[in-house]
Amino acid sequence: MKRINNDIRSQRILSEIEAVGHISTTNDAFAKKLFSHKDILIDFLNAILQRESDNLITDLTYTDTEQHAEYSYEKISRLDICCTLVSGEKIDIEVQVANEPSWIGRSLFYWAKLYTGSLLKGETYDGLKPVICINLLKFNIFENDSKQNPHCTAKICNMDDREPITPLLELHFLELQKFKKKKISEMSRAEKWLAYFSGKLTRGEEDAMQRDLILGKAIDIRNSFMKDPENYEAYLNREMEILDYKSMMKHKLEEGEKKGREEGREEGREEMLIDNLSNLIKTQSFTVEQALSALQVPKEQWESLKAKLK
Repeated sequence: MKRINNDIRSQRILSEIEAVGHISTTNDAFAKKLFSHKDILIDFLNAILQRESDNLITDLTYTDTEQHAEYSYEKISRLDICCTLVSGEKIDIEVQVANEPSWIGRSLFYWAKLYTGSLLKGETYDGLKPVICINLLKFNIFENDSKQNPHCTAKICNMDDREPITPLLELHFLELQKFKKKKISEMSRAEKWLAYFSGKLTRGEEDAMQRDLILGKAIDIRNSFMKDPENYEAYLNREMEILDYKSMMKHKLEEGEKKGREEGREEGREEMLIDNLSNLIKTQSFTVEQALSALQVPKEQWESLKAKLK
């Protein structure tokens, strides 16, 4: 614990918490703690999946969140929260704060692992149950102007009439950056959960939400989370991992841009050299070798330039 507190990164994180007034609700360690409360998870799922009446989720079972690879070359997928409903449907909730370009592929990979793992040996395909993946994202993956709704749902559909052909695959993408606040009284249940995770609520708005039994409990859990030493350490470790990841990605981006600029300059120099060679050959009737020699081009580059001149 002393090591963490003395780390300059943890000091930065604690300063940000103090400035905002609360921890980040999209931190993995916190999200797992929050959703370990079954009543909160059930309420969240009913809201996001719009379950009502006979379709309402009333109970669930937490399942192993680590999917082991069958072969050594397979990736090992680790799911944040995974549960099975009474109906047999499996639900995976992933919380992600660092932008990852291949996120849709990753979500499909997790879906596939859960889907194929739901069929036991000897069972028929009729026994397969739907798998639903919910991605809670602190970044945007759909940049198209027409996709400004923070909640996007994907299913396998008929391209002619856009109607789903099966309930077996269902992906939900919750892009928290796109969430726009409105009055608490005008928010749907799902919007209130998006407001909670977005961190965009004022103190007064949170006070109004605390009148709700479940949402009030979620706010209380967030406010008391860091008082437990294990939670405190897990939260800071995860936030420091995210800082390191972002720093690494920034460094790679800067290196890529630098390399691109250098390659661009080199390509520009080569194009100018080829133009000069062509000019000498056309206007001075030089042979290719004479032109290369006149421009003092190193002999190790001659064959390459000859090929490009042709």
